[in-house]
Amino acid sequence: MKPQAVIFDMDGTLFDSERLGHQIWRQLGVEFQLPVSDAFLRDLSGRDWNSAKEVFDHYFPAGWPLSAVKERQRELFAQFYAMSGAEVKPGFYAILDHLKERQIPMAIATSSFPQCVKANLRHAHAEHYFQSIITGYDPDVKAGKPAPDIYLCAARRLQADITRCIVVEDSPSGVRAAAAANAMPLLIPDTAPVDDATRRKARWILERLDQMIPLLESEETDHAV
Repeated sequence: MKPQAVIFDMDGTLFDSERLGHQIWRQLGVEFQLPVSDAFLRDLSGRDWNSAKEVFDHYFPAGWPLSAVKERQRELFAQFYAMSGAEVKPGFYAILDHLKERQIPMAIATSSFPQCVKANLRHAHAEHYFQSIITGYDPDVKAGKPAPDIYLCAARRLQADITRCIVVEDSPSGVRAAAAANAMPLLIPDTAPVDDATRRKARWILERLDQMIPLLESEETDHAV
């Protein structure tokens, strides 16, 4: 099977940055006296600030200082990424090299800040793999995951048919976004628990990135576990 393109989420999918995000949110919880729980972090996974409103409304008290928390989060991320980038996930270079050799276009579609994406790719020396990078802050992305906008935007910029794009995700909200876009969702679970509804929406479920290689070389379309 040769897809027209492969679109990757970033945090928890390409880079081991989901845990960094959790650490920063726990620090924000302490600094601003907010109830940052495991359940909050689970439900927040994969969302940007706009699509996270329902999560904030559910867990945080009315009148919490959104603007101040948002600015402080940006500062904490900037401090980390000024020094380094997140480590790559297992199989990172193997799958990207394989896709490049097969001339399959690649994009990143992430809810993260643009500077975080640039820092991670620079740290990994991986800027040359991707034809397009779309973040939740792109003006063409009107709604964040689990809405399909970011993946539809990525497919347009790659000039690919979204129904022939594999979307690689680690979070339930990301899989829902890919399914809503009518892409082919491929799930590689990371920190977020995966429920049965998410498993049903995923076309394939793998354990690491390089397990995609035999999948791409095969004509089989069964779910891989």
